[in-house]
Amino acid sequence: MSEFSESYHLMAVDRETAIELIKKSGNKGYVFEEKNGWVTFLIDGPGFDINESVVRCNSGLLAHYIYAEDHGWQFQIFNKDKIVFDYKCDWSDEIIIDKDCFDLEVINELIVSQGNETSNIEEIFDIDEYDFEDPPAYQLAEKIGLVNYEWISLGSVNKFV
Repeated sequence: MSEFSESYHLMAVDRETAIELIKKSGNKGYVFEEKNGWVTFLIDGPGFDINESVVRCNSGLLAHYIYAEDHGWQFQIFNKDKIVFDYKCDWSDEIIIDKDCFDLEVINELIVSQGNETSNIEEIFDIDEYDFEDPPAYQLAEKIGLVNYEWISLGSVNKFV
C-alpha cells in the first residue's frame, strides 16, 4: 500500500491558534498538539489541493505538505495569505520539478530555527533519482521540525474541531 499524506503545519505555540484558524475559515478538521513550534492540522474536504479559505484566514506562517509515495510531493509555505515558497516534484512517469516560488532562504531560516544544519539542502529539491528509503519530503520535514507528516491524512483520524 502506498502512502498518501496531506497536512497543514502552522507555526504556533499552542493548538488553539490552529483551531481558531480552522473555525474562522469555515472548515472542520483535526488538530495535533504543538511540537517544535509547529501545530499540525488536517482539514475536512477534498484533499491534495490547498484550501483557499485556510490561506485567506491565515495570520501567521503556514506550511502545506503533500506526499504521494508513488507519484510525488509538494511543499508550500504561506506568510499570512502570501505564498513565499512553492515546490512540486512529480515522478509518476519521469521526474518533473516545478519551483514556482523557490526561495531557499525561507527554508534555511526554518532549518536554523530548529538548530539544524542547512548544508546540502539543495539536494533535497534537485533530485535525479527517487529514493524510497529516504524520501526528500521526509528529509525536509525533519530538518524544519515537523513531526506529524508521515502516513497522515484526515482519513487516519476521526476527531473534528
